[in-house]
Amino acid sequence: MLTISRFLFSLVTFVIIQQALFAQSNTDLWINEIHYDNIGSDAGEFIEIVVQANFNGLDGIGITLYNGSPSGSLGSYGSYTFSDFIKGDTEGSITIYYLDLPSNGIQNGSPDGLSLDVNGNLVQFLSYEGTFTASNGPAQGVTSTDIGVEQSGAEAGSSIALGGTGTGYSDFQWANVGTNTKGSVNGNQTIEATASNIDEPTIQVFANGLELANNGVLSFESTMVDNSSEIEIEIKNLGNDTLFISELSVSGEAFSVSNLVDSELIFNQISTVSVTFSPESPGQFTVQNGFQILSNDADDSPFILSLEGEGISSTDYIPIADARDLPEGTIVNIAGIVTVADEFAGPMYFQDETAGIAWFYSPMRDETATFFSNINRGDSIYITGELGSFNELKQIVGDSPQFEFKPNNNESVNPILITASQLNTGNFEGQLVSMQVEIGHTGALQGNTNYDITDATGSGVMRISSFTDIVGSTAPNGVTTIVGVVGNFRGTYQLTPRDLEDIDAEVNVIPGEDVSKDETFDVVTWNIEWFGSASNNPEDDSLQFENVKTVITTIDADVYALQEISNENLFNNLVNDLTDYNGLFADYSQTQNTAYLYKTTTIQRRNSRLITTGMNQSDWANGRYPFYFQFNATVNDEVREINMFNIHAKAFSEQADYIQRINASEQMKNFLDSNHADDNVIFLGDFNDEISQSTVGNNESPYKNFDDDAEYTIVTKSLEESGYTSFSSSSMIDHIVFTSELKDVYFEGTERVENTNYIGSYLSTTSDHFPVWVRFLWGNDVSNQLEDIDSPREFSLEQNYPNPFNPSTEISYQLSESGWIYLSIYDALGREVSVLVNEEKVAGHHKVSFDAGELSSGLYFYRLQSQQGVITKKMLLVK
Repeated sequence: MLTISRFLFSLVTFVIIQQALFAQSNTDLWINEIHYDNIGSDAGEFIEIVVQANFNGLDGIGITLYNGSPSGSLGSYGSYTFSDFIKGDTEGSITIYYLDLPSNGIQNGSPDGLSLDVNGNLVQFLSYEGTFTASNGPAQGVTSTDIGVEQSGAEAGSSIALGGTGTGYSDFQWANVGTNTKGSVNGNQTIEATASNIDEPTIQVFANGLELANNGVLSFESTMVDNSSEIEIEIKNLGNDTLFISELSVSGEAFSVSNLVDSELIFNQISTVSVTFSPESPGQFTVQNGFQILSNDADDSPFILSLEGEGISSTDYIPIADARDLPEGTIVNIAGIVTVADEFAGPMYFQDETAGIAWFYSPMRDETATFFSNINRGDSIYITGELGSFNELKQIVGDSPQFEFKPNNNESVNPILITASQLNTGNFEGQLVSMQVEIGHTGALQGNTNYDITDATGSGVMRISSFTDIVGSTAPNGVTTIVGVVGNFRGTYQLTPRDLEDIDAEVNVIPGEDVSKDETFDVVTWNIEWFGSASNNPEDDSLQFENVKTVITTIDADVYALQEISNENLFNNLVNDLTDYNGLFADYSQTQNTAYLYKTTTIQRRNSRLITTGMNQSDWANGRYPFYFQFNATVNDEVREINMFNIHAKAFSEQADYIQRINASEQMKNFLDSNHADDNVIFLGDFNDEISQSTVGNNESPYKNFDDDAEYTIVTKSLEESGYTSFSSSSMIDHIVFTSELKDVYFEGTERVENTNYIGSYLSTTSDHFPVWVRFLWGNDVSNQLEDIDSPREFSLEQNYPNPFNPSTEISYQLSESGWIYLSIYDALGREVSVLVNEEKVAGHHKVSFDAGELSSGLYFYRLQSQQGVITKKMLLVK
């Protein structure tokens, strides 16, 4: 029999003498497939290995990740043991195991690498995008072998995988694969079986993909009384002779076993049984030698395991950490303090001293419900409900939980300070945490959008919920402190702040929100994704129809220029349902048409048609010509004639698509310059490209000709420069342009991307574009109107400087009028620890120093109160 000691001796000798990779000439185990990089925030990263049946040392297998850049000291940055692997398929003489890694868990190359070892002895040292010599770990002093294939910018779900036919690593070649086969033999790979080195029958036992040692322990998760937990046991033969299993038994209260599938196993064959734990009372259950397998294995018969498990009472409240370890579908009794109430419109989050968890209950999303009316952060919650998950976020689920809230004087939960690497472990899922990070984004923060965050330990993801007041605020620069709960979306752990107090974001105030829509002329462009075409997306036409009506009536604009209207009958139904509006539908034979909705109390139609003069059909997506609408708009008893042009430019990002957009833009501008030089013109729609720079490579924008001409104002360029996106979270491609004749009535600063947080699952149910709109004001003095609106902004509280600080900092504030001022400091528990100002102050700018020499490190809040309002900000003391 080949022993592990003999195997490792030959392995180490080979590495030292040859200074090469063991697995290149060995067939026992090797790295078979990896995913390390894809477009956007890297997700779905994994490492797959192949292990031959005659390898007898699974528990010693390890993976080490290496940074190959000099700044990384050519050393390791992460390591994993075999217990971290998940067992995949068994085919012939091999079994496949894979290791799932957190988002951005593997570095992206130039170069980086990974090693495979057994008990610290090197088996393989591979790298990608170059080679390097490791400075530590199992590969210390060894130069890596470049696999010769790169994955930069690949699609999520792809991989780099070995292909070919053979029995070991050296028989295969690395290649890019469009769809990974994690846990299975690669699609272009044939691994030929090898014979066992062992003549006599030899038993090998697995549970949950891990090999069990004879005389070991089989441990069950804590299980609620009158429920059960099940573990599947795999029995495998490693010898060439047939393994005969003569008896299999389980003894002891609360434990049972199923029938064996097959009692005669040839080489590498596997048979399975299920061992079940079903406690009828609470307490610890332990049975010494409770599981036995009798066979003709000369060395390991009987094969014995002790059994242990814990029964949990179904009436007592248990720690949330214990509840999280229970199988999904278990009914649990848990209690905690609410950390997220209605900030995300569901799920809620709560936690105790052991862990946190989410709770989703459908009435949370019912617009007519008053579910959250008496629920606040800090309240206590007691709940009996079913443990489940949604998109891998563990939570309490179901529509019939029993629950009770008890006001708790808004008891504060101190956030746990963690790093990016800790975030990615998932150990803090459901808990309130604090992180000191940099946000990989400048400008506006949008709802339902992920942003990269980084610190010295690595990178992670911050999620902005569209239901929070953070949407539209400006991301802070540099290192900042963010508080939030840790969510999970399909294996990517996300820091999710709850409101502006959780993040040092600057509020973006849109002027004129208190100006009635009756006083302004409001214009919207909106691509309604495949409106009325259920065979595309969204799939539910009736739901899309109702959501579109909600958006239109919520914005309450005068004119909507629409794109991707794919069902004329449904569009006509929309017009009929909107009693204050009429509609126009473009007359061309395409499955995605343009259209207008306009308010009949404001707009008097004069003319409409497709513009074909001077237009090349192929440059306009094979005939998707500009749709012209001429009308009179009456605002404040003043009438202005408007010439509006609605376009849906050629889509996609190939060079040929880009050239078509350039040509179309030139044709459009020539037409406007020649025919409407002195008119009130609004040119808008889905431009399918950005303004500052094209989305295609490093090319200039196709609309640079408009941007360079002072006669035209691309009012939405400011949104693009501020970091907004109109096409999902990808790019700002929906735009509004107007001519100089309308500059005097442009309501400055009113352009915006609509925050559609009032529509549930907007991107999947309504459209992949957000409405983009702007306001005009005629018949009144715009400058006076803006002055009145802007004046309250003179009451302000600035961010303390420096921040973080030790031990002193300065706080500045501005008053628009004289009055009594109260400026105070609070700790994270809401206790007032210092009063800086408590007196009357004159209007103007003021500054005060704060010395925190007697306070401990941590998060603090400073609050400015006056008859003009209350402003609160946070600061971090680091000693």
